[in-house]
Amino acid sequence: MVTTRKKRVAMTEKLKKDVFTACVVRVSREILPYGSFKAVGETHKIHPRTVANLWYSTLKQIPGYQPNTPLDPVSLLANVPETAFTTKFENSGRNPKHDRDMLLQEIKNIDPTARRTIRSLAGAVGIPVMTIWRMKQSKKLKVHTMALKPKLNDDHRLNRLFHCIAKNDKNTINSVAEMTFKSMYNEIHIDEKWFFLVRDGLRCIVTQDEPPPKAISVSHKSHITKVMFLSALARPRFNHTTRQEFDGLIGIYPVGEIDMYVRASHGHQPGDLKWCNVNMDRDLYRDMLFNFVLPDVKKKMPIDNNIILQQDGAKAHLPDDDPLFAQPAQSPDLNVNDLGFFNSLQSRYYQTAPKDALELIEMVEETYKNYPAKKLNRIWLTLQSVMNQVINQRGDNDYTIPHMKKKFWNDKTNCHYRWM
Repeated sequence: MVTTRKKRVAMTEKLKKDVFTACVVRVSREILPYGSFKAVGETHKIHPRTVANLWYSTLKQIPGYQPNTPLDPVSLLANVPETAFTTKFENSGRNPKHDRDMLLQEIKNIDPTARRTIRSLAGAVGIPVMTIWRMKQSKKLKVHTMALKPKLNDDHRLNRLFHCIAKNDKNTINSVAEMTFKSMYNEIHIDEKWFFLVRDGLRCIVTQDEPPPKAISVSHKSHITKVMFLSALARPRFNHTTRQEFDGLIGIYPVGEIDMYVRASHGHQPGDLKWCNVNMDRDLYRDMLFNFVLPDVKKKMPIDNNIILQQDGAKAHLPDDDPLFAQPAQSPDLNVNDLGFFNSLQSRYYQTAPKDALELIEMVEETYKNYPAKKLNRIWLTLQSVMNQVINQRGDNDYTIPHMKKKFWNDKTNCHYRWM
């Protein structure tokens, strides 16, 4: 005969408190009657011995309690300490061999280049790897990614500072506590980026008995198929004229042209279409700007005021006397595209697994078209947070973007867009 073991009940703080209170209620004539442990155990579906252990261990923690003395229910409930029913076990187990506070101080004195991995840090400190791993699991240590940032001089910092200050609402600029940024509804951020067909180091999840996917072979890393795109973004909002939501997606445009193969090969036949990349020069940039971007702006964007086109000040884009607005030099963090949109879009289209440049263009455009307006609006809010940090750092880019709980506030207020 096979017997199943009874599942053990987890003794939570609430359950411990309820069991002790049930025992106190049964106190009669200053004693706990015989059979109380069994009755309370049946009520809460736990063993009577567990009830007894909880009863006596709790009594020992009550200040002034003496064994074999009359029991007062009111005094017992009033004097029981808050820590009597805790389920935390920080002080249980053997004492650690290495003092954690001393280890943390010693780790701070080690050069960051010597603590890039758990193993290298353990070797530098001279302690086991598992000790570092346990400290990381207990959140005494955390992993930080050091990103490369553009090098700035004094002119760059000054231009960045003036740029961010100009974005402040003039009605609140005299109050530091209540200073807010403009809505930025009349701005369009333009930038271009190379999108690659594949990238090195892609990861996937496989089962235990499944062979790994076939490796992607290229003749050289510089020969990976890629396409340049020009992206234009505005801030999402509700269009009161059309009574519809404007998603902020002006358009994304591939830079190049479609041609045909002349000769046959193992991967194509004569007459098959192919994509040819072209160099982005000043003439091509202005041609795409006036023939693609501006018509889409007029068609899609609700225009309430003068439109500001923000783009980087590369010489291939703008001459020195061009009236179009250029962002400060060495400042990709002040453009919504470079700040987060390109990375987000790239991670999304990688999931579609394109096979060639034409499929890459099709999938990037489809991913761009279906990009959520909520996420795009959060990037604009992050941009305002970045500008706030630039002002605090006096134009420098040595800052950490603070968490703003953008998703939490959008979900809590049940609204699509929130502005600062």
